[in-house]
Amino acid sequence: MLTAKTAFRVAAMAALALTPSGLASGQTNGIASPLQHVSPTGAVNIPQAEVPQVSNLAPVQPHWVFVNRGNGQDDTGKMKGMVNMYGQDSFSFDPLGKNFYVAQTIWSKLDRGTRQDSLLVYDATTLKLTAEVPIPGRMLIGNRTHNLVITNDGKKALIYNMQPSSSVNVVDLEKHTFERKIELPGCATMFTDTVNGFSALCSNGTLATVAMGATPTITRSAPFFSGTEDPIFDTSVVDRKTGKATFLSYSGMITPVTLGAKPVIGTPWSLQQAASMRKVVYSPLDIAWMPGGRQPIAVHHATGRIYVLMHKGEYWGMWEPAEEIWVLDGNSRKLIARHVLSGELKGKFGNIAVSQDANLQIYISGSGGLTHVLDGQTFEKKRTIENSGGGILYTVQP
Repeated sequence: MLTAKTAFRVAAMAALALTPSGLASGQTNGIASPLQHVSPTGAVNIPQAEVPQVSNLAPVQPHWVFVNRGNGQDDTGKMKGMVNMYGQDSFSFDPLGKNFYVAQTIWSKLDRGTRQDSLLVYDATTLKLTAEVPIPGRMLIGNRTHNLVITNDGKKALIYNMQPSSSVNVVDLEKHTFERKIELPGCATMFTDTVNGFSALCSNGTLATVAMGATPTITRSAPFFSGTEDPIFDTSVVDRKTGKATFLSYSGMITPVTLGAKPVIGTPWSLQQAASMRKVVYSPLDIAWMPGGRQPIAVHHATGRIYVLMHKGEYWGMWEPAEEIWVLDGNSRKLIARHVLSGELKGKFGNIAVSQDANLQIYISGSGGLTHVLDGQTFEKKRTIENSGGGILYTVQP
């Protein structure tokens, strides 16, 4: 167990470029190899050692997967690079592709002392730290996918904050300065919309929507879920291009929402009923197929297909690892397929993500520090990425 800094090793980021042999070719630097080769004439030839070289990172590709808490590779299993984070920090992409962002909390004496919250800005090609913006208050840490979000124009960072009630820190990414704090009591899990505002789920079952102006305005929807009886997973998914969000509850209810100045909340539907099963009664001792894991849902935005990690369990079993992956059509609200995770894949995985291109690939991670790459059509395992940390997965939306 790491007690200090945990590396956020990204399955697609690097400043160190290696050839397939593991070293960059073409540079010797005059260093002799311990291996000697004798020519036919008897002369001893001492080959030159290869040394690594540094290069810039190419633009992020659809089949790059970013893995929290471990070594990271692309879907070929080759590590591209890493950005250092503490284990509970939050990570986000720049929609414009220029930067990677980390919301970080540190203490002057490692685990105590003076608390320092800041937003770190890393150049997406060189991975160099280009800015560090101090954040007043008390950011909520915990490596959640929606604690740090970037507005669609790439100009603002939104960071969830708790001191003492919940609020949102706004950072100007052009000036690299803290701009303001927006009070949002009782709400968390932020989702950006297509007009550079954002929404957040609230404990009373409503959706709060914040219009970003000189004076922010906040409106709330009618309640559409129960924050105490059947909460929504905080790793639910939003398509930032269309503003369409797919919310998944602990019992398996899916609610489609179109975000915007006036969000449109669709009719919830049961994924169990989509599989011709009874709707789950979310109460103690009711055994049924349930969604579970740290990151149990992924959505392929172009097709509307929904991928959910499922297990046989009961009330408050939302962290249980997956036994199956269910594929559902979000448009017709029907089950397409159930894929059993057997052998080395059985009962170990709690995170799922998919690539957003036509050649869809599925990524699952969990215990044992492994990440597996599955074919998006056959669900056959294409490869295993070892020492990947098994944490939250991120893929880029082109």
